Parts: sequence; C-alpha cells; structure tokens
Amino acid sequence: MIKRKEFIVIVERNNQDILYNWIDKYRHLLVFISENKGCGCCVDIFEIEGEAEIVKTFPNEIL
Repeated sequence: MIKRKEFIVIVERNNQDILYNWIDKYRHLLVFISENKGCGCCVDIFEIEGEAEIVKTFPNEIL
C-alpha cells in the first residue's frame, strides 16, 4: 500500500544528517520526494510517497 507523508524536521544536533541519509538510502524505492519546503537553516520539510513498509522506517526521533 502506498503512503504519503510530510516530515518536518527541526535542524539541530545531527537531525539533517539522519534525514538526508534516510532519503539517500530509500530514494530509489520511493515514488515521490518533494523539494525541501523548509528554509534549510532551521527546518526541513519534505513530502514523500512510497510503500508503507518503507515510509514507516523513517527515523521519527528526529521529528
């Protein structure tokens, strides 16, 4: 089942590294990844779409 989800990640500690590593790891399995809708200096906002099994692997601890 395809799921669509929006993630809002506050840029602190190593949250951006975790976020971009996850996107790079699953990019080829996701149906859609939006451009960053956040400013990038204090918040990153992405919409992604993909199989529910992939979407649920997102590291929610960085939200």
